[in-house]
Amino acid sequence: MTDVPTEGPAFEAMMREIDAKLKAEGVEIPSRPISAVGEVSIRYGDLPIPLGDGAIKMPPELERHRPLAAAIRKWYDDTYGDRIKIDMSAGRIVLLLEGDLYTLRIPRFFGSVNFIVVREWLPKVPIGRGPATCNVVQLVDDMTPAMAKTLSDEALLAIWSAFEIGLPACYTLESTQSELMAIARSDVKVAVSNLMDRSDHFGASKWASLQSAEKVLKAAILLRGARFKFVHELKPLCDQLAGLGVVFDHAQLIADIQCTPKIRYGEEPCTREQALAAHQASLVLVNRLRDAGAGFELGLGG
Repeated sequence: MTDVPTEGPAFEAMMREIDAKLKAEGVEIPSRPISAVGEVSIRYGDLPIPLGDGAIKMPPELERHRPLAAAIRKWYDDTYGDRIKIDMSAGRIVLLLEGDLYTLRIPRFFGSVNFIVVREWLPKVPIGRGPATCNVVQLVDDMTPAMAKTLSDEALLAIWSAFEIGLPACYTLESTQSELMAIARSDVKVAVSNLMDRSDHFGASKWASLQSAEKVLKAAILLRGARFKFVHELKPLCDQLAGLGVVFDHAQLIADIQCTPKIRYGEEPCTREQALAAHQASLVLVNRLRDAGAGFELGLGG
């Protein structure tokens, strides 16, 4: 059997050919490294290639091809960079810390987790018995141990408050079986992206938050067995839900979120603070509707 190349022109040609095949088949970039291992294995007669290249000792038949697995992974890392990374978070929420905007990742977890907010940077611990401990401060994108040490009490409270809103809201958007909720989840991502981009995108961010809120309200109406009104105003939708028995405090949420299409073109002013308030209110809306009996699924075990 011909040895499989792990470097040089032959390896490069093989990887480019395999990657082109996977691209034509519609395989997304983050999934290609594992798919490429399978392609190489088939090409060389069902070659046993490990899927990882960590420190764990493997059977001899896999150990022999560990360098090949590492070479395939390195090729994809070098070729696609950050695009190869899979975002395992359940979502993100924007918050204001010490005058600057940051995004907070909502983690995907299984089993028991003890969430805390402290200035001390916790080391990663191996999986074992008992609940894990997660410092929510370390879920803030671009947070560093040095910055964490200097956070004020107000900043720690802001991180925890954002987490309390974002955790149930993101899981509810993901877990509730509704096409409108899935689209609303995408609208939240757009709101976050525009809010974190530049000042001239604050209006676009608030508009995306309005779109998310509108779809969430309409999803709640459908789940009650009714047909929603084709309006972009939030109050009539909230009033319709009240008539269906889903009553919740919505006045301030509507005030924070509601806007007109003019905001997309800069014809309606929108500050950073207003866009941030709309974004956070759109997630609070999800939680309040769920708690009011809208038929949403929390997706966190209850």
